[in-house]
Amino acid sequence: MIRLIASDMDGSLLDEHKQIPAEFFEIFPLLRKKGISFVVASGRSYCTLKQNFGPVSGQIDYICDNGAHLVHNGRAIVTPLPPDLLKELIEQCDKLQGAQVLLCGRNGTYHKPYSHEFDDAINRYYINQKPVDNLTEIDDEIFKIAIYDRRGSENYIYPVLHGYFGESLSMQIGGEKWMDIMCRGVNKGAALKKIQDAEGILFEETMAFGDYYNDIELLNNAYYSFAMENSAPDMKRHARFVAAKNSEAGVVRAIREYALNNAE
Repeated sequence: MIRLIASDMDGSLLDEHKQIPAEFFEIFPLLRKKGISFVVASGRSYCTLKQNFGPVSGQIDYICDNGAHLVHNGRAIVTPLPPDLLKELIEQCDKLQGAQVLLCGRNGTYHKPYSHEFDDAINRYYINQKPVDNLTEIDDEIFKIAIYDRRGSENYIYPVLHGYFGESLSMQIGGEKWMDIMCRGVNKGAALKKIQDAEGILFEETMAFGDYYNDIELLNNAYYSFAMENSAPDMKRHARFVAAKNSEAGVVRAIREYALNNAE
């Protein structure tokens, strides 16, 4: 019996227009009736995700910022980056010409003023933005550094920073142009495990959906692991099942079939 469902957002639950399909809000009461919990697992910030889920935002759990910020039963758990390491990270990120660096903390998302060319890419994921002149003088718990670069994350940002910091940090490629940096061991799967342990939910009772490399650990922590049909190359080998494309409401369709037994 499935007791917990975790889903990525972009490329998974969200359709091709970056919207939660209406069908999700139709099946959500059915999940609640069956005692099945739902958790969103995304690189997006908490305040952005709460806005995304609107009328049901108070009835779900949140794995935000690729696992660095977990909200379970309304209680927030964060894994802040140590100040000395954070300062070193900022110094290295400042050397990435053409990239936009954002620091994600409890009280907001901080960044140096950027040109309007970045507006659409950043505003979609981070709504509580706070422009600052100096990223090293922020008085907040910073738990993630997000980097956007149009040249690409996997082939440009990741090799540069991984070559400097090695395996001492968690570097999650969240999209073609996005990469997140957190403390070592922080990822969506580790956050999901905290929820499973807190609620006594087994691996065999968990369902998860993902489409990109930052979803691998999430899928590894669920027996009913689904890679989307539109997944990044090689992602399907990390899942037991394949869901229809996000543009075809693949997450909702799989939930109906496996968790709700096609209930209307």
